[in-house]
Amino acid sequence: MNDDPIDVAQRIKALESALVNLRERPDAVTTDLGLTPGNTRLVIQRVNVMKLILHAQTEIDRLHSAPTTG
Repeated sequence: MNDDPIDVAQRIKALESALVNLRERPDAVTTDLGLTPGNTRLVIQRVNVMKLILHAQTEIDRLHSAPTTG
């Protein structure tokens, strides 16, 4: 799979921007969870946010290590 270097740079920039926003969300969910520890909806929400963070970071790492053409 050959990634276009221009698209790779744009994709990395978009993913890094998304990560900034995603990394703020677990703190808010954790705070709410502290107020209502039995709220399974919040537990699931936190797990889902963490999965999104992991996926985005994995994709950034893959794009950084992708061979470039040219």
